[in-house]
Amino acid sequence: MVNHAALAELLAIAFMVAVLALAIVAVPAPKRRDGGNARGMSADPRAWRGNFYVNPDDPALFVPKRQGAGWTLNFAHKWTWRLVWIMVGSLVAAVVLSTTLAHD
Repeated sequence: MVNHAALAELLAIAFMVAVLALAIVAVPAPKRRDGGNARGMSADPRAWRGNFYVNPDDPALFVPKRQGAGWTLNFAHKWTWRLVWIMVGSLVAAVVLSTTLAHD
């Protein structure tokens, strides 16, 4: 017998991983035109709003964090909000599918 709830959760997780991998591979960061530093961050400190990077002139989707290790999204990039909504939608779909199929 197939556990539909577990299958739905695995599919949702696989979808989110695929979307993230696609965003990293398919949307490469072009060379910087704004005078960014060696870490790839914008030279303009006004591009940072707290921990959020918002620079419409920067073509990069992912940029290194200002503090600590890791990467963050450029929230002014056209693909950022699409990626966020796809990931949120995947989570919602996983919850709906797992609760719906769990009652079968």
